[in-house]
Amino acid sequence: MTDHLIEQVLKLFTLNEKQREAATERGRDVVVTAGAGSGKTSTLVARYTCLLAQGTKPRRIAAITFSIKAAQEMRSRVRSTLMKLQEQDGDDGERQYWSELSTQIDSARISTIHSLCAEILRNHPAEAGVDPRFDLIDEGLAKAIRAQVVDDTLAGLVEEEHFLPLLFKIPVRDLTKLLKQLLHNRLETVQAFEIAVDNKSRLIKELRQRMTSSEIIELINDLQTMSAQRLEADAGEKLADVVRELLGCWSLAERALEENDPVGCALHLYKIRRTHLMTRSGVRGSITKGIFLEFRERYDAVLNPLTYGAASKDELPSVEAETLYEQLLPLLREAFNRVHQAYRAQLDNRQALDFDDLEDYAHRLLKLPEVRERWQKELDAIMVDEYQDTNPRQRDIVNALAGDRGCLFMVGDMRQSIYRFRRADVTVFRDEQERIDKQNGLLIDLDRTYRAHEQLLDATGDLLSDVIGTEYDPTRKYYVPYTPLVAHWKDPKHLVQPPHMELIVGAAEDAATAKPRAGQALAARLQQLKQEGQIKNWDEVALLFRASTGYPYYEEALEDAGIPFVTVAGRGFYDRPEIRDLLNILRAIADPLDDLGFAGLLRSPAFGLSDGALFQLRQDNRPYWQTLQGDLSLLSEQDQVGARRVIRVLNLLLPMVDRVPITELLKRVIDELDYRALLATADIGVEEGEASKAGGRLWRNLDKLLSDTQLSQAVNVRDFLDMLKTINDAGAREGEASAEAEGSVRLMTIHSAKGLEYPVVVLEDAGRSKPYSKAISYLSDELGVTFKLDPTPMLFRLAKYLDEDQDECEDFRVLYVALTRAQSKLIISGHATYDKDGMDKLPGWLRAVDEAFGLPSMLFFTRGGQAFETQTSQGYPVRTFCLMKPAPINPLDDQVAVSGQLIESALTPLYQPIEGFGIVESPDELESIQQVQSWRATQPDGQVSGKVLGLIVHKAIQRWLFPGDPALKALLESEAWRAGLATEITRREVINRATELLTRFRAHSLWNEVDSALERYAELPYSYLINDKVENRVIDLLYRDAGGWHIIDFKSDPIQSFTQKEHLIQVYAPQVRRYRGIVESKLVTSVSGQLCFLDDQGKVDLVDV
Repeated sequence: MTDHLIEQVLKLFTLNEKQREAATERGRDVVVTAGAGSGKTSTLVARYTCLLAQGTKPRRIAAITFSIKAAQEMRSRVRSTLMKLQEQDGDDGERQYWSELSTQIDSARISTIHSLCAEILRNHPAEAGVDPRFDLIDEGLAKAIRAQVVDDTLAGLVEEEHFLPLLFKIPVRDLTKLLKQLLHNRLETVQAFEIAVDNKSRLIKELRQRMTSSEIIELINDLQTMSAQRLEADAGEKLADVVRELLGCWSLAERALEENDPVGCALHLYKIRRTHLMTRSGVRGSITKGIFLEFRERYDAVLNPLTYGAASKDELPSVEAETLYEQLLPLLREAFNRVHQAYRAQLDNRQALDFDDLEDYAHRLLKLPEVRERWQKELDAIMVDEYQDTNPRQRDIVNALAGDRGCLFMVGDMRQSIYRFRRADVTVFRDEQERIDKQNGLLIDLDRTYRAHEQLLDATGDLLSDVIGTEYDPTRKYYVPYTPLVAHWKDPKHLVQPPHMELIVGAAEDAATAKPRAGQALAARLQQLKQEGQIKNWDEVALLFRASTGYPYYEEALEDAGIPFVTVAGRGFYDRPEIRDLLNILRAIADPLDDLGFAGLLRSPAFGLSDGALFQLRQDNRPYWQTLQGDLSLLSEQDQVGARRVIRVLNLLLPMVDRVPITELLKRVIDELDYRALLATADIGVEEGEASKAGGRLWRNLDKLLSDTQLSQAVNVRDFLDMLKTINDAGAREGEASAEAEGSVRLMTIHSAKGLEYPVVVLEDAGRSKPYSKAISYLSDELGVTFKLDPTPMLFRLAKYLDEDQDECEDFRVLYVALTRAQSKLIISGHATYDKDGMDKLPGWLRAVDEAFGLPSMLFFTRGGQAFETQTSQGYPVRTFCLMKPAPINPLDDQVAVSGQLIESALTPLYQPIEGFGIVESPDELESIQQVQSWRATQPDGQVSGKVLGLIVHKAIQRWLFPGDPALKALLESEAWRAGLATEITRREVINRATELLTRFRAHSLWNEVDSALERYAELPYSYLINDKVENRVIDLLYRDAGGWHIIDFKSDPIQSFTQKEHLIQVYAPQVRRYRGIVESKLVTSVSGQLCFLDDQGKVDLVDV
């Protein structure tokens, strides 16, 4: 019967031989390495359901996932599988069996490790020493508590004399940061302090290991065994002298080491690097010169991390630094113990635990034989997903639950371990593989991928093998070499054409110019792929970023190109900051005693209370709302202002909670807080003063939330919040508003994209340089706790080097994850800079990619503006393009409606940059145009800036929205807010004036002519050269009718006299003439140009130019 049920399960899954083995193997531990796109989730669900088929109850299986979302997805898939099994042919008893299992899935132990730890603690509160009703503290509040206890503890340490050396030698600001770092990683810090590290002995050990390593000693031996005559004959007299001095210094270093003088030894080594290895003398091509150069390279890799000397700014090793380090380490440990105890006391007072506590207490509990045995009897099978992202403590918890019963099943991929910042340790997976292999467990490698087709997979593998490397290094267990996958699909499943890999770069003399240019080049290429049919729908495309700071340049380029996009950023719509803050405010209004919601309200930009203020307000453990009614004098002046604002706003809104619908209440919240203006303030581009064009996203999200409240049919705020909780509990993820989520390009971080796949994937911002490490402490099993001092101790230098090396190895894995999301086409995009000599400066991953492709530096730039083909090292083609000058992006629709029919657009996207058109303007003309463009958004109430009015009218014409269209009102309101008009009077005035001008234009014959045009392009951007300087402009309206092409330049200036009009024509005419010259040179046909004055003494008037 059991075998029959298992076969029923397996029929539902299309499993290959290895997947089937992973799903059905029993009686021994199993480790599955699941490559990208190898069907890991299907294998997991198949194994789980097979366990059910053989009679294991859901509560007796612990399925541990990396995230709540993953747990919800797995639970959903298991439930769906059981429903399908009920519909299969079979007897009533089988269907009843599957039906009964379905009812038990809600209580199944499918959860994160922290949820399982919490369950263990609640079952053993006495043994753990915790209250069974403990709360899990909000991470934001925990952070505030940590900050406060550090500040309070340091204030107390000042009064204790024996702490004075610590306070004098480490600046208070650095010491505060140091203690916060240690407290944030408090469990690891406790373990690191327990490691008995004798500084002097450790330095001697490290120096001896490195000086006697094969990489170093074999070259020293080669130099020492050369006779004097041979040395001079081969190297030349000067280099021979340098070699003799180097060997003498090396002998002194060895002697110092034998005399237990690590600093003396390091000083001699430092001298070798700074003095002897800097020489340029010697016969080129000689054996000695070759050894000498190789020794310098190996010195930098092996000895420099400890002794320094490779860089001119490197500090000398010093006795002072090592003595000071030994003196301050025990004081730092005592200071940490104080803050740790204070933090622990704060949590105890709140009867709360944090995530570290869940792991720590469960870890300790499972060391008790009676607790461990109870849980081993409770569970028949342990399954762990994403095992490569676990830490040693989590590993011990899992192993304690599994025991040696052969019931452990783990799935992971070391190549995809990218959560070191969450304390994941990739070496844990490797160690467990080795352990289980030695214990006769089963290792399975799912190396067949169902994602990328063969040509793309091989090209990607070729690139990754060159960048990452393929040889395992046993001295760096955290380094994961690249290993290839096998493609299931020979050809692409989508209509893409080769080359299937592309490299697109924006280049300029500085990064600030190059980054937007990279976005422009990418947007233009996406337009081209769409028009060629290689992209069918925009939602086939995903742009992946190393960090969200890279979004603005690409968001702006996509918006300019008219490409719809949605920025995921690892969060669902209701987790977006601007939406989350509003929801917290609603929660606080619905229930002022809800401290979690109230804490979010207090920290939101609308009120802006500091973490220290939140800590002060909870000192007596009363709810925030009650405390706010009392004495606020302990708060800072700024926090008091925010607190009083909270009281005023809530006193106004609380009476409305049960009286008005949720939509009306939310509108009142937005109005009272001037929330749109707050978003306007927050939404500034990367460059100072540059408003981000992608910022409309914030307003769109706000409008979407208002729309959601209406569509929810919720009567009041509590019903709406309950609905959101239901959505969240069900694991649904609401997409962010941009255009529509469906049919939009996705922008997300690489971490957010893990587990996802798209037909076309763009690795964006590949030129992003790794930020400089600001860490002032490191924790390790070998070196314990190391911390920064001035001068720098050698162990801190070594710890920093090792940590940065681990970071670099993880960067390789992040790159692997990014490149393996693509199904059909992969594009790598980034920025590069060049100097006056034209040599390239390729930062970040872009340099590694460039080297792998073998692109000569000058070729890369001399071919700028022209697409050309290069190859990977194994000959796979790569389309390459470098944009050196600004290129216009035409926000053209794929097709243009004409008389009810669809025709192809006559204009093609401008992928190549426009070279100079020979247009030279006089300084006077340029100055007059620039003067017209200056404006102030802020005016006295009731007075509308002409520039603001013009921008809003232009936006309506661009969207071709006029009075009578219901979408116009929302657009005008949104644009008024976006323009920074914070008062209702000025917003109402500008909306009324804009409506008046649009009504007037709608009634003019020009409107009918444009509306029936064969082609129409509004707000058309382009770039051109003037006096050797690149200028960017936008044509208001370009359209084509039976008579040809026409340019319209709209002006909203209120004209009161003929003289004023003549002056304006003189000012604006050069613009239109320039537009005509640009377009005529591009279209190679004559183009008419007209100024359209929308308010010429109350009427519309056209002026030919």
